[in-house]
Amino acid sequence: MRRIFAAALMAAAVVSGPAFAGFLGGEDLHGHCTSASIDERYICASYIMGVIDTTQHLLPKTDPGRACIPNGASAQQTVEAIIEYIRKDKERRDSPAEILVGHALKTVYPCKG
Repeated sequence: MRRIFAAALMAAAVVSGPAFAGFLGGEDLHGHCTSASIDERYICASYIMGVIDTTQHLLPKTDPGRACIPNGASAQQTVEAIIEYIRKDKERRDSPAEILVGHALKTVYPCKG
């Protein structure tokens, strides 16, 4: 049931473009995140927060897919850190957006030991 809910959250986060397997690619997300349009940047931030909520709240604490976001980190700080990572990591942009965000999150906020 949790996986169905997570899939529904991910699908609902994407509000533009045709429906197809993967829904949103890394290049598409990068385009939303770097657009001059506030609406496009809102799509970017909403998508990133949806991925974070899904991975951080639905995965068990011991799951290697989780990141370790420090206490006190705001949603805005976290989204900005992920966007900065996406801007820099050109090699992973051919991945589905949820994979790109998940990798960015674990890279920006790795768990220690």
